[in-house]
Amino acid sequence: MAETATNWRAHPAKDPLQAQDSNQGPEPAADAPQPKPPRRAFADHYAPKKVDAWLAAGRLVRGVLRINPRNTADAYVSLDQTPSAQAQRNYPELSNYVIGSSDDIYLGGSECRNRAISGDIVAVKILTAKAAQRVYARHRRGGDRRMDKMAADRRARMDRMADSVRAVSANMAPDDVTPCEASSEDSLESAENGRTGARVPALFGTVVAIITPNSDRTFVGTLSNRPPVAKGPSECDSELANVLWFRPLDKALPIMFVPKASVAKQPRTNEICAVHMGAWDAASLYPSAKYLRSLGERGSLEIETELILEENSVSTEAFAPGVLRCLPKTPWRIPSTELKYRTDLRQECVFSIDPPTARDLDDAVSCRELPNGNVLIGVHIADVSYFVRPRTALDRMAQQRATTTYMVQRAYPMLPSVLCEDLCSLNAGVDRLAFSVMWEIEPATATVCSTWFGRTVISSACKLSYDDAQHVIDGGHLSKSIACFEHNGARTRPASAQRRNEIEASIGWFYRLSLIMRKRRFDTGALSLHSARLSFELDDAGQPVACQPYAIKDSNRLIEEFMLLANMSVAARIEASFPDSALLRRHAPPLERRLEDVCRQLAHTGIVIDTQSAGTISDSIRRISDADTRYTVEEMLTQPMQRAAYFSTHAIEDRAEYRHYALNAPLYTHFTSPIRRYADVIVHRLLEASLAVHGNHVTAEHALLPPYYSPFFPRTNATGSLTTAIHDSQSILVPAPELLAIMAHQCNLRKDAAKKAQDASSKLFLVNYLAATALRTSAPGVITQAIVTKVGENGISFVTPLFGVDGIIYMDRIADRKNQVVSADGREWKLHLWSVKQASVTLVWTATPDPKDQLASKLSALVIDDTRHAVVSLQHNGAVETVTQTYCIFNKISVCIIPETSPPDLTVKLVMPGV
Repeated sequence: MAETATNWRAHPAKDPLQAQDSNQGPEPAADAPQPKPPRRAFADHYAPKKVDAWLAAGRLVRGVLRINPRNTADAYVSLDQTPSAQAQRNYPELSNYVIGSSDDIYLGGSECRNRAISGDIVAVKILTAKAAQRVYARHRRGGDRRMDKMAADRRARMDRMADSVRAVSANMAPDDVTPCEASSEDSLESAENGRTGARVPALFGTVVAIITPNSDRTFVGTLSNRPPVAKGPSECDSELANVLWFRPLDKALPIMFVPKASVAKQPRTNEICAVHMGAWDAASLYPSAKYLRSLGERGSLEIETELILEENSVSTEAFAPGVLRCLPKTPWRIPSTELKYRTDLRQECVFSIDPPTARDLDDAVSCRELPNGNVLIGVHIADVSYFVRPRTALDRMAQQRATTTYMVQRAYPMLPSVLCEDLCSLNAGVDRLAFSVMWEIEPATATVCSTWFGRTVISSACKLSYDDAQHVIDGGHLSKSIACFEHNGARTRPASAQRRNEIEASIGWFYRLSLIMRKRRFDTGALSLHSARLSFELDDAGQPVACQPYAIKDSNRLIEEFMLLANMSVAARIEASFPDSALLRRHAPPLERRLEDVCRQLAHTGIVIDTQSAGTISDSIRRISDADTRYTVEEMLTQPMQRAAYFSTHAIEDRAEYRHYALNAPLYTHFTSPIRRYADVIVHRLLEASLAVHGNHVTAEHALLPPYYSPFFPRTNATGSLTTAIHDSQSILVPAPELLAIMAHQCNLRKDAAKKAQDASSKLFLVNYLAATALRTSAPGVITQAIVTKVGENGISFVTPLFGVDGIIYMDRIADRKNQVVSADGREWKLHLWSVKQASVTLVWTATPDPKDQLASKLSALVIDDTRHAVVSLQHNGAVETVTQTYCIFNKISVCIIPETSPPDLTVKLVMPGV
């Protein structure tokens, strides 16, 4: 029975496994009398006390839910803490569960999600084998069978073509054919649909409660009168007439209903609106939502940017009066009482190195040669925690935003500008409060001899750009146009020539030490995979006029090494002081099956990746001499990598699971960017509490903290103004473990959302740049070079190094549909046959001359770089030409990137022949 509009408010059903998926609607039992009231849509959530009791007893587990965006019937829960001993006894499948590495719990269909959305922390009941079979039969088996049938049909089609392809290829010169081996069983269709193969999940579950809802509840989409189901009986017309239906752009979200009375003017069909998701009653198939505002129709940079911001819940409104009242009055000076609690480093040669447009200067560095031949290195970080006090309106707002979001045209800050750009920013020539980490380092091996932590006052000598520092590294001198200062103990004045020389010498020291430190990191197991990052030049109207990959220089790496060292040192310090309440950052190993798939493809080309550790992967990459091949391999290896995440140390029992995989670091955290990351503010508070407990130097034995205390370190009182001003400061500065876990989750959510917004902004500006470029020549798109990264039985994966655009070209779509290939020579290209073998595909085309086609001349003006096909063999047959090509991984192909501005998207088509 099809679901009707009467079912959107449903009646009770006892078992969530018996409730029907919202896509199908509830069906009455065969022997039930008709008409039968519709069942309740979802099971009631457990009461909080029951959830706590059952979690303690191991009858439930908790984790973070995510919905597969490509197949929304599938959802998964990743546990966010080690399963308890009781849970492991109740569910033996959890005995070897490793957070971030083990199989997640599968939730089949909307009833097993039970009104939870991606990002919610949920309580989950593991299903019995019998219940799991019912869920699999209802939600997964049909899809798996369809996938299997599609794969079988595809292979049968390829088998029918195989003889024809061999016959055509037999006429090719032997030197033109790339050696191939046994047939491949790789398929790209499963990747496109969000599946990695028809594999039955190991664990099935159902949500019984939402412990912590995702705080990001603002969504964008369209509003209309059209209900999500067929119109019901007339007695429901009055109820349906009072609501509008909101369809989110994110298909992983449910359809929502909005009271019509709350919308002053019903939006047009193509108009995008923002709503805030409200309550979701168990009796309703759909949640309610509150209408916020209309964003307008899609297409312009301004509206698309608004859409991105709303979709990712990036706060753009002005800071509330209650937040602003927490700020100090300006002009502000460091109170004299504060100076007695801090180490005065204003006469040290401290300076910052940042992008030229940076205004929120989080970090500065210092270097001083010591009488014993060693060097005293300092990393000085803005003391944001001095201004953002715990349990204030400012603190609550910072926790809610959790991060600054950087779009192409502007930044949306976590903190008010008076803090970001003034009082906290380590601007040159002014006194600033800082948290400092200092090391005595032996220069020949860049070995840390001793570490010091403290709250300080600094005065930065100058603000350098990466280009300024690079100029010094390359043998030049600081430009006279760079304003430099020095503090003589009483006041700040323009820097002397000696101070400028000290800055140049310090840059030299940092560069030489960073080379040694970087080499040691990678020699001992670190891994770095670089993906394309675009940089845009905008005109006065904010439109993109130039686009190029962002260049990483030695000066960038110089700063990176010492920021990493500071983060590792602070991680060790706070974990030593508060082993159950430290906020750390972990990076789980790559997804094993995906990594195996990439390595299997690479092995067909002769490249062997040793996957025992991050270090062995790094060693395998370094052995690749060709730059293009190395770039492609790094792009391929990013696919199975997982994202790093914040966590509270109490949540993970095995300390080995704290490890950061890519850095190969046993302990890591974020300390160096508190102006733009709330996680760093938490870490600063933990470090301050640690100073109150242990002083500037941890003398107790700790594997990651040298016991030697340098006599060259400052000898000052370790306690800060906050720890001395607040009674029982540890309870204020060190959150309870459960609260810290919630904070970590919020930081993870907002960091991921900010990254998603930044990527969307970059894509938006790339689309507009390419559209403007194509418009100037009246051509449909821009031709550029792409590199093949994978060959599957039904398609070719690729990446374009110049723009970082990746995708899949499907052979069956090219063969079965029109306008799937861009002709660069005025001929009509038709794909007739193809054959796939391990890591290679052979294509057989017919090219028919078309004198009316003027596209070739238009495209010639848009070729951005040169490319060649791996194999091209031409055979003349009257007016029709047969062309046979073989593509392998690492081959370069020509593609045409076709921009669409409303909504912003990029379509990539193969160009024939290659140009």
